[in-house]
Amino acid sequence: MLLRLFPTLGLLAALASGPAAARDVPALPALPHAVSSLGAVECDGYLYVYGGHAGKTHTYSTKDVIGTFHRLKLDGGAKWEELPGGPILQGMNLAAHGGKVYRVGGMRPRNEPGQPSDNVSVVDAARYDPKAGKWEPLPPLPAGRSSHDLVVVGDKLVVVGGWQSRGRGAAPVWHDTAAVLDLSAKEPAWRDVPQPFQRRALTAAVVGTKVYVLCGLDAKADAHNRVDVFDAASEKWTTGPDVPGGRIGFSPAATVIDGQLVVNTSEGNLFRLTADGKEWEKVGTSGTKRIVHRLVPRGKGVLLVGGAVPALKENATDLEFIPLAPNRQSGGGQ
Repeated sequence: MLLRLFPTLGLLAALASGPAAARDVPALPALPHAVSSLGAVECDGYLYVYGGHAGKTHTYSTKDVIGTFHRLKLDGGAKWEELPGGPILQGMNLAAHGGKVYRVGGMRPRNEPGQPSDNVSVVDAARYDPKAGKWEPLPPLPAGRSSHDLVVVGDKLVVVGGWQSRGRGAAPVWHDTAAVLDLSAKEPAWRDVPQPFQRRALTAAVVGTKVYVLCGLDAKADAHNRVDVFDAASEKWTTGPDVPGGRIGFSPAATVIDGQLVVNTSEGNLFRLTADGKEWEKVGTSGTKRIVHRLVPRGKGVLLVGGAVPALKENATDLEFIPLAPNRQSGGGQ
């Protein structure tokens, strides 16, 4: 209730931690829905958000998951614009490439409210053309996938992690491959690339040709602070330094600002990977501790978008702005 009553709570928290930087960034209107496990991406100056879980935690039905699609102009936007939606989905993300917005996979409940959960991971893939104002289909995934992440490297869509929920009574299948779609191909088709882990509820972001895959849960429900790095050019995997903190592995959020990776963990801390890729530095703290949220860049800071707030036992509606500390080499880091 607190976030719904005070959608600018996150901005006030940012003012306390970085007054000058936060004061220069106008507040933005709250999300159209209090939602977690949504898709969100910045594209050509707009923040796009799709779907997500809008019900009570761990409650799944055709009413608890939505398929709405909206965008907001990040520079001076005062109102969300409703766009053509699609299937109800959670546990997926959006990516942007060439002025278009992409979504791939996700989890869709098939049961009505009050009935036992019957969740399935979908193979659907589509892109939204803002100029045409409509979605167009893409080749479907080789298998259903949700609780994964989606990024773009060059002209390639890359899907990492996740599992395949197969409906009530069926055990999920954990993916041990990444899926790659070359958008520049005459006839794009998904390719499977082996990945050295099986995790879901993770996050990913791209620096250069490298996809950083952070944290997540394994089949034993153990949380990981691990960082796996996929080089899309060589299609080789390496590892990076673990994300700092306790059991923060469940559904953090990440983005890239000025060519550097930034992650926000469930403890509320924001860490930035140093330019040499060898260590993390703390660069901020959020006003609300969130999971299954999204992170997008805005100026010299980040916006926390949606997510579940465990302390309040509800989903967030505000766009919380957090100014980031300067790099250490510039004299102001932590």
